[in-house]
Amino acid sequence: MAVSEVLLSQAVAVIASVRGAWMDAGTLADDVILLAYVWPDDDEFKQAVSSVRRALTLLVSNHVEGAELKYGLAGWRSYHFQHHRCQGARADMSIIYRRVPEGIQIKGFGNRHLPSDIYERLARLGA
Repeated sequence: MAVSEVLLSQAVAVIASVRGAWMDAGTLADDVILLAYVWPDDDEFKQAVSSVRRALTLLVSNHVEGAELKYGLAGWRSYHFQHHRCQGARADMSIIYRRVPEGIQIKGFGNRHLPSDIYERLARLGA
């Protein structure tokens, strides 16, 4: 079953509501659609959106920090986390961001490997 447009719109609003985190509106919508592609089940999709929001909140509040990236993403950082918190599970999600005076600028977020490698996809977007 596909995620409804209403749920997609709600997900965009939830992620956009994180104070101190900002990103291009079109990229935000694209990343939410890709989450729905990877997790078409409503409950799994909601869990992934909730995890993105929680990770953004942790990043903005300086409770966590990602690793520096190189090559086409030099100047950006990557924070890895689980879409569904589970003891011992590998981090399957990533947020690519950089710190700015106003908080954090998000280049993109999503599953690290599906539907394609997130680093390759975001490096193609340019600065």
